[in-house]
Formats: sequence, structure tokens, C-alpha cells
Amino acid sequence: MKHLLFIAVTITALSLLGSCKRKPKEPRDYVDVSSYLKGQLKYIDTVPFAFLKVVQQDSIYTDSQFITKEQVRAILQPFLVKEIEKKNFEEYFKEVTFADETIESLTLNYEATDEDIPVTRVDIYVNPEKETITQLYLVRHEEKGDSSIVQQLLWKHNKSLVLITSKAKKDQPEKTITEKVIWDEREEN
Repeated sequence: MKHLLFIAVTITALSLLGSCKRKPKEPRDYVDVSSYLKGQLKYIDTVPFAFLKVVQQDSIYTDSQFITKEQVRAILQPFLVKEIEKKNFEEYFKEVTFADETIESLTLNYEATDEDIPVTRVDIYVNPEKETITQLYLVRHEEKGDSSIVQQLLWKHNKSLVLITSKAKKDQPEKTITEKVIWDEREEN
């Protein structure tokens, strides 16, 4: 009887020790930001809308014009970097998720873990009822000669984009250009 008890305790102890070993970290299932944006570019290729671009420089309206789908692509292109592709996302970003009751949205916020990559922040706004992305916000940094450039992109799903570009040069005031491109002003259903 003691022998059976000893065997049972030994087996239990070994199984507990075996289960305490570190399990390999499961990869997280991140939103594929790059594929989402590329999908939005495919979407705009299919819509019969005109693309109105309104430009402000330092809060003063300076221009408005209709632009082509190719020009919309060119605005988005600097944000389509390898670091935001799904396969690389976990390596370069850490996640903070919270429910934002003021805009009735779930916000997935990602901050870059490496400050040397171009895109340093990604916010994904999700409608929790429809489980769809409503907006995407990205921040991009670039050093160009003696200028430091920060770009903020707000992409509204199937609707519009806003690009804010701030350029700072040593011993000069910062200049900010806001470009808004609208292609669908219809209200949501």
C-alpha cells in the first residue's frame, strides 16, 4: 500500500514539474496593418468617387483640388513599411488596448519598441459591435538633412484620410501642413 502511495505521489509530482516548464510563447494575432491599408487602396480603385484634397499650411487654407487615385497612393506609400507587416509587428511594437466609451470604440494602441524605425505609433479603432476597423492612426518620423519631419496619418475606413506633416529645422519655427483627402462623405448606416 505504501509502495502504491509512493508511486502515485511520484507520478503526480513529476507531472506537476513537467507542466511547470516554460511553454513556448504563442505568437499574438495582430491586425495586419499593412494588408489593411493595401486593401483600402484596392477599395479606392473600385469606387466611382472623386478625391478632393484640401490643404492647410499653419492653419490657413491654401489650396483645394481634385487628385487622382495614384496621388492618394503616393500619400500613403511612406507608411507602408516592413515593420507594420503582420509577420514583423510583434518584434517592433508593444500593445496597449482600451475601450474608449467617448467614441464607442475599442482602441488598439501600439508603440514602437525601436525608436529608429520610421513608423513609431499605430492606433487601430475598432467598432466592437460590428467588429470592424473604423479608423487607423499612424505616426511616422524621418530625419532629412537638417530637418526633422513628423507625419500623422488618420485613415477613416472607406471615407477619407488626413495627413499632418510637421517639419522642424534648427533655429526656425516649425511648419505644419494638413492635407485632407475626402472621397465618401455619406453617413454611416
